[in-house]
Amino acid sequence: MKTYILSIAGVVLLTAIISIVVPNGKMGKFIQGMGKLLTLTVMIAPFATLFMKQKGELAFSSANIAADERYLVSCARILSERDEEGIKKALNDEFSVTAEVEVERGKTAGFPSEKITVKITDFGIIGQDGHKNMIDEIESRLATRYRCKVEIS
Repeated sequence: MKTYILSIAGVVLLTAIISIVVPNGKMGKFIQGMGKLLTLTVMIAPFATLFMKQKGELAFSSANIAADERYLVSCARILSERDEEGIKKALNDEFSVTAEVEVERGKTAGFPSEKITVKITDFGIIGQDGHKNMIDEIESRLATRYRCKVEIS
């Protein structure tokens, strides 16, 4: 990088000196134009090597791009934790149910929910057999909201 900047500075300085020394007229304009062309060539030269093949043909090189699995796993975990807290709060607010929630997410684009496991620890105060209807309602709402498999125990 240092040599690249020094070569650009050298060419610009050389062009400036030549433009001062060269007389005005057609030949002076021609020489100044050549100096500008030389400056442009020096500036573009490093970029041209990016596209050159071994034989000197101009072509774009392909790059291998791989997904960072650790980052994807971390993102999926963070989103799962947020969903788990949200589901716990919603179950407590809507149904007065205390539960342990686990959300499994995919590590692909969008991090889709794959499975939600809810373990109800306290139903609160409900009538006899009321918890059966409540489990069906919770399962239905979660399946609709997250579009994935829901297991409730």
